[in-house]
Amino acid sequence: MNRRTAIRNGFIFSAGIVFLPSCLQKNKNSIVLTNISISAEQEKMLAQLSETIIPKTTFIGASDVKAHEFNLMMVDECFPPEKQKQFIGGLQQFDKMVSEKFGKSFSDCSQQQKNEWLTFIENKKDLSPDVAAFYKITKQHTLQAFTSSQQYMVDVKKYKMVPGPIFKGCATKK
Repeated sequence: MNRRTAIRNGFIFSAGIVFLPSCLQKNKNSIVLTNISISAEQEKMLAQLSETIIPKTTFIGASDVKAHEFNLMMVDECFPPEKQKQFIGGLQQFDKMVSEKFGKSFSDCSQQQKNEWLTFIENKKDLSPDVAAFYKITKQHTLQAFTSSQQYMVDVKKYKMVPGPIFKGCATKK
């Protein structure tokens, strides 16, 4: 074997060792979080909750603007540690409450059951503080992500770069 082949094989082997752990991960989140930790199943549940809050119709929905990723990013980077713990605790309790009522997780529920559950949560007054905070934060950030998306600003709000009447700088005076 010549030296070039041995060196090339060594590099290939080293690269394989470096990339192998990332290929074997099954529960990988779509964004990197530094301060909070959630499983892929919890992220999926949060995505479906956001989509239930703002479903896709003839117009875009919450999943099209990745509202759940915006929600996670805001909680991870902008909230103090005690609010982050409350959010994660509320997320776990929320899914546990759904499991107790329907016998399955929120992700496995039908759309009718999801809508029924959100109506129940909206009308319930004696929720635990963690679940109430989790739902409030999720709903708030889902709406914020949706209403600040490009599609919403252009198609619904009719955003104009410069407010006021249309200015034509090169037009001659009449």
